[in-house]
Amino acid sequence: MYPHNVWYVAALAREISATPLARRILGERLVLFRTASGNPVALADRCPHRQLPLSRGRVLGEHIQCGYHGAQFDAAGRCRLVPGQSEIPDHAAVRSCPVRERHGFIWIWMGDADLAAAADPAPICSFLDRGNWGTLDAYIHIACNYELINDNLADITHTEFVHPTTLGNESMRAARGELAPESSSIPRFEANLVDGGMNFRLSLTGTRPAPSFENAYRRVRGLKAGLALDFQLEFSFRAPAFWLFSPTAMKSGTPAAEGVSTSGLILITPEDRTSSHYFHKICQSYAPEVEAETRYWLDETCRAFDEDKVVLEAQQRNLECDAGDASAPVSFRGDWMGFQVRKLVRAMLAAESGQPRLLESGAAR
Repeated sequence: MYPHNVWYVAALAREISATPLARRILGERLVLFRTASGNPVALADRCPHRQLPLSRGRVLGEHIQCGYHGAQFDAAGRCRLVPGQSEIPDHAAVRSCPVRERHGFIWIWMGDADLAAAADPAPICSFLDRGNWGTLDAYIHIACNYELINDNLADITHTEFVHPTTLGNESMRAARGELAPESSSIPRFEANLVDGGMNFRLSLTGTRPAPSFENAYRRVRGLKAGLALDFQLEFSFRAPAFWLFSPTAMKSGTPAAEGVSTSGLILITPEDRTSSHYFHKICQSYAPEVEAETRYWLDETCRAFDEDKVVLEAQQRNLECDAGDASAPVSFRGDWMGFQVRKLVRAMLAAESGQPRLLESGAAR
């Protein structure tokens, strides 16, 4: 259903404190908290004594105390104290999951703990280690399967209809090989398979970018009415559900560095079969010290993602109601990217089960 031997985002770093946080990940109920030393911890949210969620308890120093009978558990999940009882049963323990804090996220490993140390959390975030960035992040809960979100993010043609006031317009039809009616641009769309994912690139010249980008360019660089721009969108997918979008709007014939560009991370963690955690971080380097610029992009993307949430949850409800409908879905030309993404996820699942690798790096089509 979903890969386990991978680092997922469990929470925004600012969500985790000495107040226990209950969260479900890959169908498992967990409690997340910080110890007095500031270390993040993730334990199974179930006291082994009478099954009360540990998230109903409180953090005491380096331990979490169950709110029912006061048993205390350390970061490794071992029971360290039972009030009024000197002997602690050997099996008084709960599962502890490896966690790391990086780039403003708490990452969790839900699979074989022995494999966690050798894996790098979020190489897709490594650009944040270079340069100076203004960043802001947010979280959305979406009641749909994580692969529906992957389909949505792989399909930029939906932005014309779902996000007409922010991230989309007719120029996104280029992903289907079509021009917007008013565009003089010859679109270039490239996609390549890489190890564990795909890289995409859309380039348009002499076009009108979506409202969020046009408005930002007008405000930051100045834009005369009716002046066409060049627009470039690079985006990357890494299995099972990590995305990086880097759009740039620039005056025709000028380098990207003189335009307005952002980078947006979208990191999806399955909650269960029909719901997902949607973490996102907006990053901009053209004015990293100006929080208002970063806030502008966060507000624009939050508006768009709230629109996606409505569509995706309605889609999930229909799929649940029509589970017995054997009719095959219709495919459009722009769907091929989503098909490739699903193949990459299947390849990751196959690798975990010991089956042969399904895809190799190279051109996607």
